[in-house]
Amino acid sequence: MTTVPDDNAASRPGERAAQPEAAGTGPLTPPLPATEADRLRPVTVAFVVVGAAAVLVASLAGSGAVLGVTLVLVLLLAFGWPELAGSYTPGATSVILALSGVVIVLTALRDDLRWVAAAVALGIVLSFFGQLVRRTGREGLVLTLLASFGGLVLIASGATAVPLGDDASGAAVLAAAMAGVVGGLAADLLAPAARARPGGSAALAAAALVGGGLVALAAALVLDTPADGLATAVAVGVGALSGIVSWGLRRVLSLQPAMVEARGQLAAGVGSVLAVGAIAAVVAAAT
Repeated sequence: MTTVPDDNAASRPGERAAQPEAAGTGPLTPPLPATEADRLRPVTVAFVVVGAAAVLVASLAGSGAVLGVTLVLVLLLAFGWPELAGSYTPGATSVILALSGVVIVLTALRDDLRWVAAAVALGIVLSFFGQLVRRTGREGLVLTLLASFGGLVLIASGATAVPLGDDASGAAVLAAAMAGVVGGLAADLLAPAARARPGGSAALAAAALVGGGLVALAAALVLDTPADGLATAVAVGVGALSGIVSWGLRRVLSLQPAMVEARGQLAAGVGSVLAVGAIAAVVAAAT
């Protein structure tokens, strides 16, 4: 008697069906367990502190220094972001983000940022072209394109803050924003203690908001930026907004499989610094 295979074997608890893998790509990795969202990521924290502090110091030295620091952060993002965002061709995506990132940041040499949109469009075209010449099929096409587009958004956000170093008021806003990013780490540091507590996420959001505002206030007082035309209330506001936005990005990325590796944590940290560049630019333009 011939034994008939059980078609439902793959659906039994503890068993997984074998999935075919395309050449050059791996199977879709499920997100990390929800409990991992509240784990402290030391590499992420380190790069947030170093990156934000570098931009803050550069803002006091002028737009040239801000441009140089932003370029370094962009290249670091290009290195780690594709793995974190789930690109099926991380190597090619890194090259595209690095090339596009350099062009985007260099367009910020113009104070009016006139060519930033064109540089971002170039990055989008390169992203599609990279998929056209791909030799491993079209598996994960949408995820790969989204990984590229997400990286381009963060790069463009960071680039918009480069001209702020040209005047004292803009530099003060950028310094407050970077101080707020560091203050937002209060939520990351408190996350392990908030695990499994009701309303834990809301409490962490409040910690990022308050921490960002307080650290921005402290930075404004130490740097005497109110004397440069930046009101204390504006410094606190931009710091609080930067703190919660940067923490929110890290929170969204916290369950990505690549967050278990230093490369993914690096990208999350650097990305959360670049993400607030647009906030600083908007506030500076409005004040």
